[in-house]
Amino acid sequence: MIGQPWPGIPVRGRNATGRADACWLPLAQGLTPHGLRHSHKTFMEELGTSGKLMDDRMGREDGSVQAAYSHITAGMRRGLLDGLTGLWEASLDARRALAPGSPVAVLDRLLRQRAGEAGR
Repeated sequence: MIGQPWPGIPVRGRNATGRADACWLPLAQGLTPHGLRHSHKTFMEELGTSGKLMDDRMGREDGSVQAAYSHITAGMRRGLLDGLTGLWEASLDARRALAPGSPVAVLDRLLRQRAGEAGR
């Protein structure tokens, strides 16, 4: 993969590996968009997110009687945002531990920004 322009250009042909300056590796073997939805739900469960808020985020509607008596609050949304942000920052820290920069501009910018925040 050639990292620029975003989101990259697949390199094919003779010496493709030698000409590539970036690579997109899967987050996990066999990860698909459907699998990402499952991962997102698992992250929300790990963070203790209410079922009502999880259904809302996943685009599902709970028609149960219990659902009629529960509501999503601004505090619930803020707690989920804070929790997901913490997971995101931990993933950037883990990536920075592998290498401080990236030939992919958007990732490089995020890694450098995170390094600056960690240095404060």
